[in-house]
Amino acid sequence: MQLTEPEVRAAIAGAMTMMFLAALETTIVATALPTIASELGDVHLLSWVVTSYLLTSTCATPIAGKLGDLYGRRRMLHVALAIFLIASVLCALSSTMLELALARALQGIGGGALITSAQAAVADVVAPRERGRYAVYFSIVWGGSSLFGPTLGGIMSEHIGWPSIFWLNLPIGAAALLYSDRALRRLPIHGRKAPLDLSGILLLAAGTLVVLLALSLGGTRYGWTSVELLSGLAAGSALLFAFGYRQTRLADPIMPPRFFKDGVVGPTLTAIFLSFGSYLVVAVLSPIFFQVGLQIAPATVGLLMMPMMVSSTYTAWVGGRFTKKHGTYRKPPFIGLPVSAAALAVLAFFTDRVSALEATVLLTIFGFGIGPIFPVTMVAAQNAVERRDLGAVTGAIGFARALGAAMLIAAASALMLSLIVAWVPDMTGLSSLDELVRRPLSTEARAEVARAYGVMLWTVVGVIAASLVAFALVEDRPLKTTMD
Repeated sequence: MQLTEPEVRAAIAGAMTMMFLAALETTIVATALPTIASELGDVHLLSWVVTSYLLTSTCATPIAGKLGDLYGRRRMLHVALAIFLIASVLCALSSTMLELALARALQGIGGGALITSAQAAVADVVAPRERGRYAVYFSIVWGGSSLFGPTLGGIMSEHIGWPSIFWLNLPIGAAALLYSDRALRRLPIHGRKAPLDLSGILLLAAGTLVVLLALSLGGTRYGWTSVELLSGLAAGSALLFAFGYRQTRLADPIMPPRFFKDGVVGPTLTAIFLSFGSYLVVAVLSPIFFQVGLQIAPATVGLLMMPMMVSSTYTAWVGGRFTKKHGTYRKPPFIGLPVSAAALAVLAFFTDRVSALEATVLLTIFGFGIGPIFPVTMVAAQNAVERRDLGAVTGAIGFARALGAAMLIAAASALMLSLIVAWVPDMTGLSSLDELVRRPLSTEARAEVARAYGVMLWTVVGVIAASLVAFALVEDRPLKTTMD
């Protein structure tokens, strides 16, 4: 059923608003944590208010995509939004830190499902060649949530109370649903009579949770070579292996093995795993370099990081426009990724003598270079599959992004931490990079931190190069101009 242009705009606007809610919840809570801790106590559970959301949202991403293919995108969006809003109410009403962490875990399920379903809904109403110009909206959503979430969370928690950051979701979510519901009713329902793979869902969820949980505890509660952490990684990997094996035995699996054999989808998953992970490593660890290595105030650090986020959003838009105009998707990342690698290489070489302004300029160039691959990989993967697999491949791309971010941030943080402990005297008891920010350091120690950051950047340069190699294996298939 063909939607009219106003209906397409309404469906996309509603889907983007729902996705913004889910993305905002990953950042808005951070600045409210001190207020939450002062009121609820149980500070040892505080980190789980953020971590629980990230863990469950990652698990929900591929599962929601497949369920949307089977039962319809509108139904999946409704279920996801209902879970998200109910969990928001539970978060706002929480009276203990444990209750809040558990409610956030439930909210993450709804949030992860919203993100995948929103992206798949756009693919349901827009032909592949046109999707590039809409893909930039995803970048704007993530960039906007990263820029405004922490500020909004701090202001609301201080002047209204921390529950307000969760109550805010209700009117926005309801308005998005009401505005887009008429168009969402016309989204296709493929209606395949496939049994729900509950065993596969449990294996994927359990394996992902165990792996991400182990990574989140690494370097803090457990050492990276501890028996507990290695056992957790082994157990999680075994569960994911069992999930992968089960997928080969099913006629209609959650994550079809044919994706990994496809000349577009397989290398695209690898490329986005590496490139998005690299982007978030730089986004997460560069503020530590600014604060510790260059002694920049935390409030100023946010302003210095903003150009990188804006530049990546801008070139994501450029990459999307390119795919629409030329009907191909290979060229933008081939131009952009070498630029991003070169910018990081220069910064890595000069970390011991770079100024804050120079570092910001180089990170901005890095953002310009890496931005195009984000919309291009989604467009390429969706273009390569049948319409009945749009949700599954969208979920697979989202899962690869989230898993790449978690694993590469953990690896990069562990590398920096180990180098700092080895190079800086009296750092033997350092358990995390967050703790490093709070410690008084000498000028010599700060220089060693900057040098460790530089070594970490060199490894990211290598990862970006690997991402470029993976993307070089992606077949160049013409973008379809119809929804068939």
